[in-house]
Amino acid sequence: MSSRDVFADGIGEITLSGGMVRMDLVTLTGTQANPDDAPKLEVSQRVIMPPDGFLRSFSAMENLVKQLIDAGLVKPRDEQADNGSDASQGGESANSPNF
Repeated sequence: MSSRDVFADGIGEITLSGGMVRMDLVTLTGTQANPDDAPKLEVSQRVIMPPDGFLRSFSAMENLVKQLIDAGLVKPRDEQADNGSDASQGGESANSPNF
């Protein structure tokens, strides 16, 4: 069995449909800009899994977020809000929809 790497800038929409969890993986597109000339997020792939698989994945992601916080690579959301983090403090927006 071979595996392929999949890149995504984030997760767009997560829905429950037909008893399965569906997560849209999104990537930034440089060819299609929105009216503000900002990159546009476009669905690149969809991950479909049973609810118990989603819950196991969610638990694994929570553990990784804790590791990222402990390593100082990201800040907890409540700390970001208290510090007023924004794009002027580090180049990119610290208010990622993924953390």
